[in-house]
Amino acid sequence: MRKKIKDAAYNIFLITAGSLITAFAIKAFLVPQEFISRGATGVALMISYKTDVLPLGVIYLLINIPIFILSLKFVSRRFTVYSLIGMGIYTLILGFMPFEFYLKDKMLCAVIAGGLSGIGLAISLRSYGSAGGADVLYIIINKLTGMPIGTSSMLINTVIVGSMAFIFPFENVLYTLVYIFINMYVTNKTFHGFAHRRAVLIMSEKSDAIAEHMKNEHFAFTVIDGTGGYKGARQKILYSVVEKKKIAYLKRSVLESDPKAFMAVMTAEDVTGIEIGNQPHW
Repeated sequence: MRKKIKDAAYNIFLITAGSLITAFAIKAFLVPQEFISRGATGVALMISYKTDVLPLGVIYLLINIPIFILSLKFVSRRFTVYSLIGMGIYTLILGFMPFEFYLKDKMLCAVIAGGLSGIGLAISLRSYGSAGGADVLYIIINKLTGMPIGTSSMLINTVIVGSMAFIFPFENVLYTLVYIFINMYVTNKTFHGFAHRRAVLIMSEKSDAIAEHMKNEHFAFTVIDGTGGYKGARQKILYSVVEKKKIAYLKRSVLESDPKAFMAVMTAEDVTGIEIGNQPHW
């Protein structure tokens, strides 16, 4: 029971922190410049700028009703419940946060807002939920197609910005594009970069000795049967995904067994596994 409470508190903390950072970026840097945000918040901002009929938070809340119906169908009940909590927190912060920075440099506003909101989105998505809105649509696309969240965000927001071009000054549209691109880039780098992993391929004539050494040092690996392209000799290839901080130690371990071993180390941004991965909890 204590573990469940601790787990729930941790996830609510992630959602709250992500929502706070994202809402701060919007209210402090986007609203004063009349820029549009991504996703459902962007739609809510367009309506708010041009109608002023309802508060921004209320508009965002109404937009989320059909989105959460889709969440129940395509994602999990747990994700939907946590996202409802996140949406409530985000709506309150968006509606009552008083911060506004009137910076003269519009480009600076777009870059700062994009970076901060990208970090906020990535933090929220590391939890069991999100802040609602188009984040749910990004996750549905990710689950169905494997498309990175930042990329699906870019596609959906292209439609939103295209609509904005008919309503707002073209200059604001261009700055909004800068904001969305920065947001996409930071989201991808932050979300997929939480687990700093490296994929390693090891080729050696002493692969059995290296494999035994790696096993003793508790490195998980897979043995792949291969054939040399030049000599045509049969060879065992060792494949492993390890934490970045352990790469230097692994290299020393391999070279102790075979100083002539060939190693290829590659970046593994998105790793999904029971223990080693940065898999989402949706």
